[in-house]
Amino acid sequence: MRIRRSSAKNRETTEHGQTLVEFALVFPLFWMVLVGLIEFSFAFSSVLTVSFSSRNAALIAAEAGSAATADCAILNSVENDIGVTTPANQIQKVDIYWTDANGTKKAGFTTTYVRDTVVTPISCKVNGITFTVPYRQTVDGYPMATRCATQSGCAGHPGLDTVGVKVTYRYLYHTPYGVVLGGGGGMTVERSSEMRMEPFQ
Repeated sequence: MRIRRSSAKNRETTEHGQTLVEFALVFPLFWMVLVGLIEFSFAFSSVLTVSFSSRNAALIAAEAGSAATADCAILNSVENDIGVTTPANQIQKVDIYWTDANGTKKAGFTTTYVRDTVVTPISCKVNGITFTVPYRQTVDGYPMATRCATQSGCAGHPGLDTVGVKVTYRYLYHTPYGVVLGGGGGMTVERSSEMRMEPFQ
């Protein structure tokens, strides 16, 4: 009886073929994980940026109080903070509102600005510096003049106001992985922060 022995060359060819098949099976999975990680990094960075911008804007709102330039300074802060790492033109709107001590929004006390580069931008001068921000006001439920930054209280306000700022941002997917997630090519990120106003007296 004759026994056939596989040559080293045949074994090598078989191993190469097996490696190629394994690579073809694993590569799509590896690629999906890699692209997903990249997309997640971009999205997480945007969420952190929007969170920071709302917190910083709430601080400015607390310091500005009822000043006539308060909203302009708030919007300028949001615009600058978001524009550092993500496109500012994806900001949808900025809400400035009055809350109680627990952070619960008071109904009807919200002023809303929508980002709009078509209309005449809002301009103001703060500390000798002129700011121009591309927003238009759509709701004025919490006018600047009615905000209370006095410890003894104001008309209809028992004491210092707690002011909040909510930033609504449209994050657009950077990779094809976003198609799998759906949402029309992006997702809406909303972050808000509240802060007690700094007393003027």
